[in-house]
Amino acid sequence: MKAAFGTVGDIKKRGLFVGENSSAFDVAMELLHSSETGMPVLDRKGRVIGIVSEADLLRAARGPRRLEEVRVKEIMAHPPIVIEKETSLSDASRIMEDAQVHRLPVVEEGIFVGTVTRHDLLRAWLGIGVDMM
Repeated sequence: MKAAFGTVGDIKKRGLFVGENSSAFDVAMELLHSSETGMPVLDRKGRVIGIVSEADLLRAARGPRRLEEVRVKEIMAHPPIVIEKETSLSDASRIMEDAQVHRLPVVEEGIFVGTVTRHDLLRAWLGIGVDMM
């Protein structure tokens, strides 16, 4: 089956992101108020330097410090897997499957431009209701 869209740049959403010095508590609250389960961590230049997920936050919550005291850079997964906005839907799907991840940050010349999820890919593949944010 041929995809209805060509690249992840055609379907990426701006999505959530966080700075490396944000508190784990703030990230947890942001995730709880969204439908997201994780988000990219950006440096001051807008480059993706990690990913913070609900699992990372739960591990931190079990630790000795309060989440307000924990910085994202202490718990994020790195190095992150990122894809260029020119990546095909097929390649993005394969990368997600191989890495066993549900979402990938999308970059252009190394700078974060959005996020694409498996859900986004499936909708785009079928050509239905791609939610462009």
